[in-house]
Amino acid sequence: MSTAILDIQKSKLAAIQDVVSAISRTRPNAPSPYINTHHFAPGIYMRAYYGVKGSVVVSQVHLHEHMTILAAGHCRVISTMQDEERIDVYKDFAIMNTPAHTKRALYFLENTTIITVHPNPDDIRDIPELERMFVVDNFKDIEQWHS
Repeated sequence: MSTAILDIQKSKLAAIQDVVSAISRTRPNAPSPYINTHHFAPGIYMRAYYGVKGSVVVSQVHLHEHMTILAAGHCRVISTMQDEERIDVYKDFAIMNTPAHTKRALYFLENTTIITVHPNPDDIRDIPELERMFVVDNFKDIEQWHS
């Protein structure tokens, strides 16, 4: 992927995240536009993400490669994994590889269920610890995570 396209996508995602954060700050008692549930099997951690129709969310930066499944719904996505400026559309069902350092903004056209599947060889069940292992809030945090 060209550095120029990656920088454009990062900039777009940062702008979307700023808008979503600003709206959230002005509506602190508004219901969340999503729900997360957590699921475990030996050596596997799965996070199910339920996005509400009409909402926009921006993911954290994923630190490791993993699988992502659109189990149901319909959404538009921009991402740092795209090699050109575009909006991807996923509907009904999709399985995709999510490379390390991927960040996405999603607009839910329908109520949507997305599942991420991560290796969990130590069978950790502490959600904050798993989040520290798998994601950071932004690209600047990647350098701190590596140190």
